Amino acid sequence: MVARVLLNFFVLTFTLSFFGQDSIVVKGKFLNNARYTKVVMQKFGVGLIPIAGATIYKDTFSLSMPKSIDPGVYRFQYSFTNSENYLDIIINGEDKEINFQLDCNDKQLNPIFFTSDENKKWYAYIHENNKQLDRINLLYQFIHVYPNTFSKVYQAALQEWEEEKILYFFNLDKFKVQMKDTWAYEMVANRTYYFTDPKEDYRLQDFMRREHFWDSLNTSDSKLINTPLFTEHILNYLRYWMNPSMSFSEDEKTNGFIKDIDKIMSLFSKNNDIKQFVYKYLSLGFKDIGHEEVLKYLDVNYKDVANQCFNGVEKNEFDKRMEGYNKIKMGNFAPNFIIKDNSIFSKNNTLKTLEISSQTDLYSIKSERILLVFWSSTCPHCIAELPKIIELMKLHKELKIIAISLDNDPSVHQKAIDEFKGMIHSCDFKGWDAEVVKLYYITATPTFILLDKDKRIIGKYASYEGVSKNY
Repeated sequence: MVARVLLNFFVLTFTLSFFGQDSIVVKGKFLNNARYTKVVMQKFGVGLIPIAGATIYKDTFSLSMPKSIDPGVYRFQYSFTNSENYLDIIINGEDKEINFQLDCNDKQLNPIFFTSDENKKWYAYIHENNKQLDRINLLYQFIHVYPNTFSKVYQAALQEWEEEKILYFFNLDKFKVQMKDTWAYEMVANRTYYFTDPKEDYRLQDFMRREHFWDSLNTSDSKLINTPLFTEHILNYLRYWMNPSMSFSEDEKTNGFIKDIDKIMSLFSKNNDIKQFVYKYLSLGFKDIGHEEVLKYLDVNYKDVANQCFNGVEKNEFDKRMEGYNKIKMGNFAPNFIIKDNSIFSKNNTLKTLEISSQTDLYSIKSERILLVFWSSTCPHCIAELPKIIELMKLHKELKIIAISLDNDPSVHQKAIDEFKGMIHSCDFKGWDAEVVKLYYITATPTFILLDKDKRIIGKYASYEGVSKNY
C-alpha cells in the first residue's frame, strides 16, 4: 500500500514537471537557507494529500502543474521536522506564474510575492493583521490584569483597545470589498477574530469564544473543502477538550467530544458533499487517536452518512467496527481464547506462581472479576496506566488481570513485563494480527474489558478511570 502511494506520488511529481506553456508554475527562493532540501505540494481534503514535489537546488525550486488543476489553497511544506514551516499558496487558475521569496531567518515567515496579485494582497493583509492583533492582545492582557480600573492609564488602555478593534473591522471590511469573489476573500472572511471582554472572568471569556467560534465560517460552501478552513476549524474546536491545562477527566473529554460531534454535524448538514467530507474527517481522526467510544458514537449515530461516503476498504473497516460493537457489548459472553504465554515471564512472575499452563484458556480461569488489558510496551499511555491497574488488583483480591500484549519483539516485551508483576501475561508476537485482537475487535491501546465470574462483559474502557469508575 505504502509503495503504491509513493509510486503514485513520484509519477505525479514527474508528470507535473512537463506541461509546456499550458501550465501554472510556482517558483520559490529561500534566502539564508541551510536546512531545507525539498518542497512537497499538498492538497487539502480529509487530511493533507501530497500531489507533487521538487528539490530545492541552489536555494530555489520550481513546480509546474496543469492549468486544469482544481483552484484553491495548496500547502507547500518545506520542513519535515517542524510542521509549522510551510506556505499556503492560492492557485486560482488565472495566475500562470507564482513567484515568491522567503527569508529563512525571518521568524514571522512572511513571504514576498513578485507575481500573483492575489497572493501579494492576501499576505500583505495577513502581515498587517498579525501586527494589529499583537497590539490588541498586549492591550487586552494589560486591561485584564491591571488592578485599578479607575486609573487614567487603565482608561487610556481601554479606549485604545476599543479603537484598535474598530480599526480591525475597518481593515477587514475594506479587504473584503477589494477582494470579493476571490480565494483570498474566503481565507480572510472565514477567519474573523472574535473579541472577548477583557474585563470579564477568563472562564466566561472561554465560554463566549466557544459560543461564537463558528460565527464567521460559511459551512455550506463546498469549494472551501479545497482550503484548510473546514479541517482547521473542526480541529481547533475539538482541541478544547485536549487542553491539559483544563484537567478534564476522561468522561468529561468523551462527553465533550460527543457533544461537539453533534454540533459539528449539524452545522455542516446543509450540503451533502460537505456533510460526508466532515463525517469522514471526524471518523478517521478519532480512529487515528484511538478514541473508540467516540468513534462508536459517530458510527452508530451517523451510519447513514457513513454508508454514503465509505466504499472499498473503508466500508469493510466500518462494517467490521459495527460488527464489533454488537459482539463486544455489555451483557454478552466474552469470546474464549488460548492464553499465549510463550514461557517468557520473568523469574519473579512465572507460570507456576500464576497457576496457569501454556494451554490455559480464558474460561478455565476462575475469578469473581477478570480484566482483559490490551496493551503494548511501545505505547506510552499503556505504560502510564498499567501501574494503576496493578494497584486496583491489590485492592481487590478477587480481581485477576490478563495482560494481552500487542508486542512484536520478545526482548522488548520481556523488559516491559518485568515491571508489571502479578498479572497473567499473554503474547503471540503477531501484533495487530493476533487472533485475540481480532476476536475482540481491538482498534487502540490501551483497551480494558471487564468481565464478571461468568465471563460476561461488564464494560469496555479506554482508561483506568473507566475501569475504576465501573468496577
